[in-house]
This record gives sequence, structure tokens and C-alpha cells, in this order.
Amino acid sequence: MKFFIYQIFIHLVIFLSPLKFIWRGLKQSDYLKFIPERYGIYRFTQKRTQDIIWFHCVSLGETKAIEKLLNQIQTEFNRSDILITHGTPTGRNVHLRTTKKVKRAYLCFDSFILNKIFLDYFKPKVAIFLETEIWPGVINELKSRKIPSLLINARLSERSLKKYLRFKTFSEQTINKFDLIITQSEEDKRKFQYLFHKEILVTNNLKFFQNVNLISSKEKKVFKDKFRISNQTIISLISSRKGEEEIFLDQIKEKINISKIILIIVPRHPERFKMVKKLVKKKLFTTGIMTSKYISKKPPSIIIGDTMGDVQKYISMSDLVFIGGSFKNFGSQSPVDSILLQKPTFVGPSIFNFKSIIDKGIESKVIQQIKLSGIAEAIIRFSDKKYNGNLKKNMGIFIKENQKDELKMMNLIKKYF
Repeated sequence: MKFFIYQIFIHLVIFLSPLKFIWRGLKQSDYLKFIPERYGIYRFTQKRTQDIIWFHCVSLGETKAIEKLLNQIQTEFNRSDILITHGTPTGRNVHLRTTKKVKRAYLCFDSFILNKIFLDYFKPKVAIFLETEIWPGVINELKSRKIPSLLINARLSERSLKKYLRFKTFSEQTINKFDLIITQSEEDKRKFQYLFHKEILVTNNLKFFQNVNLISSKEKKVFKDKFRISNQTIISLISSRKGEEEIFLDQIKEKINISKIILIIVPRHPERFKMVKKLVKKKLFTTGIMTSKYISKKPPSIIIGDTMGDVQKYISMSDLVFIGGSFKNFGSQSPVDSILLQKPTFVGPSIFNFKSIIDKGIESKVIQQIKLSGIAEAIIRFSDKKYNGNLKKNMGIFIKENQKDELKMMNLIKKYF
């Protein structure tokens, strides 16, 4: 009965979805691309094999996390094709070093009708979902077809767990249709045990195995020349959410000599770029725009990072990094990129989405958690390069610990291929 009600809800969403795509497309044109795929219409010209390994990576973070694993699979299972489905343009636009045997598409809505069309078309031999992607419709259809489904690099916040427990019977029925769950941490394992009544395995977070893009000294010089930057401290607010930019701008304006710093703001969602630019101008800061055509006549106070897929580049150019989503109640974005690039990393009070890895980072002294009122103080205090003395050593140890057993995930899942 609950599955029936869920399907009614999904079909209502499908009925209203054209309005959603038009609305989002006005803000971000990429939402208007490949729309037929959202409704189960796929037109791949390449011949499809009967040996497809399917990954569902809804957005940017999950997609980047599987790159090393993808390379291992392509090497060991070179006769198989790989399908990667997404839910957002940000995920689909992530560049991956892959072969022609890797196909990218949007996953259709979770309708029992569209799920049948999707699985009839691609015929995957195994389905692998990343992190928190739990779709009752498609998981139910996979089970009925006896196609193995795995949830890997899984994480579950306390907030999400409480939501699942409100509908415990339905949640248990769905989650127990997975053949295997592999969590990021023992803490995530503990939470999943409320719902999943089979063995749960634990590996290191796949995000620690992703390739990082360090910029060269030449690239950094080009960036500094472009924005007329000399010896200012470069600070990044990465993946910021609504309301966070204003907190930073107000504290900087009130408490910091603005001539001594450059703040790079990288909004989490592309549709917010224009809104953030207006806010910066409203607060009377000089603004630089991170586009290839922009040339600054004088050092701007604020730079808006509005080029997609360049988060690691912004972090790499920074002296200090603040992780967005943690300064309003959004639960934080992942701090892993900043740690891998060995930058002083700060989070605010709200960390429930990545609590396990952030808590470990705080304990290992590679992440600093600060109060909302302490942003300016942190910038002043940690702009002092002396602070960085032990940081790289701590980060080196932390990264090494989290990159152990690189092949463990591959060995755990390959028996399902």
C-alpha cells in the first residue's frame, strides 16, 4: 500500500515536472538539455552490450568519487560497458578520464513504468548506487529482475535516519532489497543497522581516492596577474548556500582590513551566481568575475567563482578554505577536496551531512570548527603562515590513513559483476 501511495506521488511529480524544468532552465540552461532522458527516452547510437555495469551518481561529489574505481573496473572488466546516470547537470558535466565504453545519462523519474523502460533498454547486470541514493521504485524493479543492487560509499545523517524511521516499515522494505551496503564509516554503519538487516561492510571514503587538480605556479601567477593580486591572503568560501555569503561579507566589512585579503565565493548552485553578484555589489564590495574574458584594473575585494567544475582550482589557489553549507543549517558540504589539497580548512556549526569525516578531521587537527561569530577572527588568526607549520604534516598522516586499501572496494563488489 505504501509503495502504491509513493508511486501516486511520483506520478504527480512527473505531471508537474515540465514546469520545474522550465523554471530551473531559466536560471541554469543545462536543465533544458537531455530532457527526454528524464522520461525514459534514451537514444544512444553506439551498440549496447549485454554486459553493462551501472552506477548512479546524482551530482558532482558522487561522480568525482568513483573515478579511481571506474579506472579499476575498466581495466579488469574491459569487455563490459559502464553506464553512469545522474540527477543534476552538475554531476553530468563532471569530466571523467574514461573510454568510449562509458555512457552518461540522466536517470528517469522513479516511476514503475519508466523504471521498466529504463531497465529494458540498458539491461544492466549490476546496479551500484552512491552515498544516499535510495530510490524505492527502481530498487524494487531490480529485485524483481534479480539484478544485484549495491549501495556503496554510503552515508546516513541523523536527520535522514529520523526521516526513514518515521516510515520504518516502508524504509526497511526498500533498503533490505539491496544485496550489499558498504558505508564510509563505522558511525554510518551503526545508523544503517536500524534499517538494513544483513551484513554491512565499511571501507574508506572513496572521495579520498579521487584525482586532485593542483594548479601550477604558472597558473597561479596568471590568476594573480589577472586580478592584480600581490601579497593579499586568498580565502575561499566553497559551495556556499543561501544566507552564508551575507554572513561572511558583513563580518569582513566590519572587522577586517579588506585591502589585505581576497575572498573567492563559489556558490553551490549555478542558478545563484547572479544573486550573489548582486549581493556583493549591494554590500559595496568591488567584484571580480572568474571568467576567461574578465580582466581586473585593480584588485577586487571579492571574486565570484562562476565557472563550473573548477572548485579544486579555487581551493588550490587559496591560503584558507571555508566549507559552505556549514554556516547555515544545511549540514555542510564535503571538506575532502580541501584536505587533499592540504589547505587550512574551516567549517561552521552545521555538519550533519558529513559529521563522521569532519569529526575525524577535527580530532586529527586538519579541520577547524568555528562559531558563526568567529569567521573574521579565524581569518585574522590563521592568515599567519606560522600556523601552517604542523598542518601539512597532520594532513599528510590523515590522507595516508584514509587512502589505505585502495583496492578494497573493488574486491568487495566485483563478485556481483
